Amino acid sequence: MVSAGFVAPDTLRAGRYAVSLACTAEEVLAAQQLRYRVMYAESGGQPDQHKAILRADVDEWDDNAHHIIVTDTQSDVLHVLGTLRLVSSYGLRAGQAFYTEHSFDLSGLRARYPSALELGRFCVDGKARQGIVLGLIWRYAMAFIASNPIDVMLGCASFSGTNVRDHRDVLGYLYHHHLAPPSLRPQPKVSSWPLAELIADTESDAATVRAVPTLLRGYLKLGARISDAAISDPVFNTTFIAIYVVAAQMRSESTTVLNTQRREANSASTG
Repeated sequence: MVSAGFVAPDTLRAGRYAVSLACTAEEVLAAQQLRYRVMYAESGGQPDQHKAILRADVDEWDDNAHHIIVTDTQSDVLHVLGTLRLVSSYGLRAGQAFYTEHSFDLSGLRARYPSALELGRFCVDGKARQGIVLGLIWRYAMAFIASNPIDVMLGCASFSGTNVRDHRDVLGYLYHHHLAPPSLRPQPKVSSWPLAELIADTESDAATVRAVPTLLRGYLKLGARISDAAISDPVFNTTFIAIYVVAAQMRSESTTVLNTQRREANSASTG
């Protein structure tokens, strides 16, 4: 399902797996069911009655979103192993805000960058977390962004559990190295934990950097910036911060990373 004016990248494949945008209601439902299994059944979230009956994570943004899905091409039935939802500012209904805007004021970002894309509801099946599925989702999301007129990507980065102090070392590293500038910084609209107070005496080390969730680590390499506050969410049993990546910077950073990889590959082949 591709909104008017947007380009869907070609399907990408790796072994038995393929990644593309969901094209049918059945594929969207399979993604929503995976989200339910991961975010509620597995992670201890608290679904409302409607979601619990459906056993699917369905909300107001799904109908106008692009759903990236990874499927098993060798399965006899539709089997979605990973998903990531993309919501464009142009796909929002009149008066509708992004999911992230329920918790954070993004007015600085929205004023500076008219074409925004929210990335959220990232989930991978528990039996497919060996890296291939995540890699496919990442590559396809980057291809989607490169193929369409997007100024900024935004969303939330989540950590398991609602005790913010459990994540103070990682949050301290993010605060000290990846904090958004004041003019663009997402501001919390609900009860939150100011990171400056939470992590005043933290120090970063290699173990702390390795503890940053894999997907978030990828965004950081592309220039991601974060909010200065964290929020506890009992519904999903998580702690989260707001993040964003300016697309122009992402394209510059991704080119640098790609060139470095090519140089390393050439060096290895001739060394």
